[in-house]
Amino acid sequence: MKVAIVGAGKGGTAILKSLARLDEVHVSVIIDTNVNASGIKLAKKLNVDTSTSIEDINPVDTDMIIEATGIENVANTLHDKYGDDCKIIDSQGAFLIMTLVERDIETLEKLDAQMSAINETSLVVQNRLEEIATSVEDIHNVSEMLVNTTEASNKYIEESDKIVQYVNKIAQQIKILGLNANIEAARAGEYGKGFSVVASEIQKLANESENFAKEINDILVKLSTEIEKINNEIDNLKKLSQVQLDASNSVSAAVEKLKEETDN
Repeated sequence: MKVAIVGAGKGGTAILKSLARLDEVHVSVIIDTNVNASGIKLAKKLNVDTSTSIEDINPVDTDMIIEATGIENVANTLHDKYGDDCKIIDSQGAFLIMTLVERDIETLEKLDAQMSAINETSLVVQNRLEEIATSVEDIHNVSEMLVNTTEASNKYIEESDKIVQYVNKIAQQIKILGLNANIEAARAGEYGKGFSVVASEIQKLANESENFAKEINDILVKLSTEIEKINNEIDNLKKLSQVQLDASNSVSAAVEKLKEETDN
């Protein structure tokens, strides 16, 4: 349908703005004696023809004329000149259209504002989700580093345990050596007193080495227990990180879907 609008004031502008959204309707021209009228300016932006005279209406190329001035003389002139060729909607019908159009435009503007707010919110949420994803990745890297550290610590504990076992063997050998020295000192009688003192010190050193090795072993056992606890916490941290990452991905997908729906 091809439409001509006479009057580019508030009503004509609203009608033009609404009709321009319809693919089924083509506004062929908008007419007003005021070249600075808002409807004339809008028509130029929309590449719609403009004129200052109703004489420029082509009845062959026009199905309907909307009279939006509310001026009786203009309405009469349109009926006299084009009434037989075109459907003419007078100012009362134009007012009804204008009222509906204004409500339509107001609703669309509210929807546009809401869509804009949704898009802005979606962008903020998306950025925060990206930050969360990055932090989860950092946590994962820290977890991997802790795993590597605990594995290295376990190896060191194993090596230390070997050393402690070796010290225990030496201590046992020293104790046997001290015991034999005491026996030989007792056989030597008076001449073996000095050697007996040395043997006692050797025996004492063996006992202290054995006790020291036991203390080290106890520490290593406690350290191993603590490392096991760390490993358990790392596993929990990985699980929590995965839950957080899955939740972030779900929210991100929902936001992306919302953006696609608002764009369509």
